[in-house]
Amino acid sequence: MPDSSMPYVFTRLRSLLPRVTASGALAMGLITALTGCGGGETTSTEFAPACPVTHIPSEAADYYLYNGKGTSFGDLIARASIVKLEGECSAGGPKDLKTRVALHITVERGPASSTEKLNIPWFIAVLHGDRIVNKHIFRHTVTFPANLATFDTTSKVITIDLPIPPRNVDSDYRFEVGFQLSPGQLEYNQLHLKRATYQAY
Repeated sequence: MPDSSMPYVFTRLRSLLPRVTASGALAMGLITALTGCGGGETTSTEFAPACPVTHIPSEAADYYLYNGKGTSFGDLIARASIVKLEGECSAGGPKDLKTRVALHITVERGPASSTEKLNIPWFIAVLHGDRIVNKHIFRHTVTFPANLATFDTTSKVITIDLPIPPRNVDSDYRFEVGFQLSPGQLEYNQLHLKRATYQAY
């Protein structure tokens, strides 16, 4: 579940905490199945590193934006839904697991939309056990096509460096990924919850 109380940027990251960065690249080169993608130095007898378990909370898988006058279809500015998470894992060093993640989103333009662009906030939270040790919020900007009411889009690739040896075993780290919602948006999703159609790795 999104935690809006977490800071937007962590300015005092310690060496033992995960590092989260965004690149300008899209997810064209990522592997859909995140069982891992080994680095170039691995041999044929070695296994690719196992990636942390990733969870997308159902209540954070949809993003509804209304004009503030109501929640009927005529008041809808836009709706976005997470349809798939794509990524890969590789060794970033003997004690560093590098995970690259990108989000695939379907966006629907509503009848109340009066702008050509939309900023969609989404987050990645890194948990160690049951404790959130890092969280970053990103904004994915889309431009509505002139001739399409619904279209697909992909976020920038996000790199997460975990301070653990890259091994083919489960770790205590896991990721929570979803849209960063306002309290009103979260309440709306909880009241109108639908089964998410995303594919998590």
